[in-house]
Amino acid sequence: MTEEKSDKKIHLPVTGMVCDGCVTSVKDALESVAGGVKKADVSLEKKEAEVTYDPAQATKEKLKKAVKNAGYDVRD
Repeated sequence: MTEEKSDKKIHLPVTGMVCDGCVTSVKDALESVAGGVKKADVSLEKKEAEVTYDPAQATKEKLKKAVKNAGYDVRD
């Protein structure tokens, strides 16, 4: 997928990740946000997710909710 000019990039500090399985769960949760997420890179080391998304289809709140539904939390 290519990045469009209208796409936004956000860093979400994720708490609760302790292993590579956690990283996969968070990545899958973010990428499941309907049509809005173009790319999600999750780092266990940095305890954060970098998400490229279409703000017309996804919001920071939707991204945070997806992470929380996967069993993790996002610090503000």
